Amino acid sequence: MSSSAHHLWPTLLLAFGLAAAAVTWAQAPPLDEEATPPLSPVEEVTFAWEHGVESLRVRDLEGRELDAEVEPLPQEPGRVSLRVPTLGPFVVKGDAMETRRLTSEERQVLPGGLFLPPTDEPAEVMVPPGLGITPLPPLPPRLATWLRLTAVASPVPATWNPLTGTYHIELSFGVHPSDEDRFSPGQTLEQPIEVRIGLRGLTTREALSPLLIEALGLANEQSLVLDFLPSTARPTLEVRSTLSDVNLELEALPRLEVRPESTSMVGLGLARMVVNVEQVAPHGEPLRATHPTRIALTVDGPATPDPSELHLEPEESTAAFDLRSSGLAPLTVTAVAGSLRGEATIQQRAPWGPIFAALFGGALGGFGRRFIKGAGKTSTPLRLLEGGMVALVAYVAGVLGVGYLALPAAVVATEAGAFLTGALSGLIGVNVLERLQGKASAQAG
Repeated sequence: MSSSAHHLWPTLLLAFGLAAAAVTWAQAPPLDEEATPPLSPVEEVTFAWEHGVESLRVRDLEGRELDAEVEPLPQEPGRVSLRVPTLGPFVVKGDAMETRRLTSEERQVLPGGLFLPPTDEPAEVMVPPGLGITPLPPLPPRLATWLRLTAVASPVPATWNPLTGTYHIELSFGVHPSDEDRFSPGQTLEQPIEVRIGLRGLTTREALSPLLIEALGLANEQSLVLDFLPSTARPTLEVRSTLSDVNLELEALPRLEVRPESTSMVGLGLARMVVNVEQVAPHGEPLRATHPTRIALTVDGPATPDPSELHLEPEESTAAFDLRSSGLAPLTVTAVAGSLRGEATIQQRAPWGPIFAALFGGALGGFGRRFIKGAGKTSTPLRLLEGGMVALVAYVAGVLGVGYLALPAAVVATEAGAFLTGALSGLIGVNVLERLQGKASAQAG
């Protein structure tokens, strides 16, 4: 009996072992399924962060939020440290949209950034065989890099271009490594950084295309020339990118608007026009002067302003002057008050209407000579021609008289005045010509 029990125990132990192995095998995953290793956080990283720790959000490049352990550094204000459960690049942004105002031409580091982790192994330097060169030592492993999006604008505030009727500013966006003493500035971008810009409270002459930043550094910055016209007191650029989301408010100088009554006027000194000069804010609203302001006037072309300079008293925004034409060339009227500037172009045109009215009046006056007692037998076409020529001479004399003798401009500047002047000069002139012709004939006979 004892011998049988002695032989039975090994059999029972073998059976129990096979059963346990079967259960373990059944609970194990299939061999064709790869086991996913648990995520382990990267080494602790430290970088500059100007906002509260509670506002910090960590996302991967696809926009999925990652869990991160964030701790402020009490000995280094404005810096934080964190650990993230990923071995790939990740983006750090704030949970609230920040608005900044571009008040200087200094480079601004925009909120948020991209963290590129370090490489674990040193990079080997390959040397072609057969050159007799001793293999070089491997390069050191690349450190982590904290990349920031930067923006710089010029000029600030934006300046007014009266030729285009818009404000002008140029912005440059780039990607630069931060904390060069802690991170490697030689890191490269795996894919370009796209920067999209939206408009709020301003209009531009052309649509804005996205900017692609393909590498780090100053040489790879992308520039944007902006000719814009504000429609609100705070024109804003909505900058959206992988690294940073921020609103940038633009500053622009006030300006002077030169507003003539019309864009054209009769030349040759025959017309006067009232021109208003108004001080306005960038978005077009009247801007009252806070102190006595002198406005200098210059006219590029044959015309005379009266007076030659204007003055704005406090609480005033508009002043006016008279502009008298002289000649037929185009005019450019410029108003300057300190750093504010404005200009307008006015075309001077020939007084064709009064000229034709004077010729018609002269011909009619010459024709009327035949109805006066003592008129000779001169043919009607000749009287029409003589009347028109005399009227033209009288009209030119009238134009000169307006400029040099201070004759009323209405005598030759309007169709009615020119017609009356031509008719009288034609009637009298033809009469004088016929008398002179009669005397000359009598002396010849």
